[in-house]
Amino acid sequence: MAITQREAFAQVMEHLVTHDGGSGHGYSQYNRMGDGTTETIRLSDGTTVTIAGGDRDCSSAVIMALRAVGINTFGATYTGNMREQLLKTGLFGWRKMGVKSAQRGDIYLNEKRHTAVCISPYGSMRGDLLAQFSISERGTISGTKGDQNARESNIKAYYSYPWDGTLYWLNDGKTLSGTNTEVADNTDADLGDVRYWGPKFTRAIQKQLGTTVDGVISGQWECNQRSFWAVDQGCVEWTKTGKGVGSDMVLALQRKVGCAIYPVVGGVQARQMTNGTIHKHQQWLMDHGISVGSCGADGYHGPDTNRAVAQAIKRKLYAA
Repeated sequence: MAITQREAFAQVMEHLVTHDGGSGHGYSQYNRMGDGTTETIRLSDGTTVTIAGGDRDCSSAVIMALRAVGINTFGATYTGNMREQLLKTGLFGWRKMGVKSAQRGDIYLNEKRHTAVCISPYGSMRGDLLAQFSISERGTISGTKGDQNARESNIKAYYSYPWDGTLYWLNDGKTLSGTNTEVADNTDADLGDVRYWGPKFTRAIQKQLGTTVDGVISGQWECNQRSFWAVDQGCVEWTKTGKGVGSDMVLALQRKVGCAIYPVVGGVQARQMTNGTIHKHQQWLMDHGISVGSCGADGYHGPDTNRAVAQAIKRKLYAA
């Protein structure tokens, strides 16, 4: 019998936190979206799925396990936007704690700090088990690659974090069979999963543009998250509208793609990844023969635009 996405997701999470005598997947916020390698997991029915190699933090583990079983996680990048973005899949509902027991594959969420997955075959009824990523071996947000103490990633009996609620499955999703390689097909050795802009994207573009190479897009207005959305929150410094000086990398990018730079708010704001900047960037990519997806230059920076940016990085167009 073919395995469902729900059960496949639970099995991938179990794999990530089980060490089998090896060093396992450790905890990291700096390298949370994988290291550019991939790993194949054989599920209980013989179906295989591909996941990104390397370490995780709590939210990236859940998000990347969902991608591995073929689920579009939209702009989900951290605990603060998982609820909003995963509800877009049509596969999940949101339930506050205490309303009903969790079932295998349901996602516990504290929207400010933590997330974990129910992997008990009985759900919460007989004592839940939570698969999760906790902290590095140093007690910090990053450490040596792999799980050094078998506690960086782990399975624990249910505890109250406390949780805000659960993202629960509305159904079991699609059935999987054979070989599923969606993650492998979108993984680049240098950039990781090219559907999502992470620190490696930022460093590569900073290097080609000749700005400071630190992997961080500084001083971006929070209102721009609606446009620049398929991006790892860890590589963007978000600030309130009107505060902060913006990013030298963004200013260099604006000049590269031909934005009109205004000294005050209005038109295309210098140093901010606005709709206008994204639109000009998309058009620039298209002018170089690179597709940004079926919507064209729409001013919204999602996975299709990220794939296009990855191609431009490989062709060193930002340095040309």
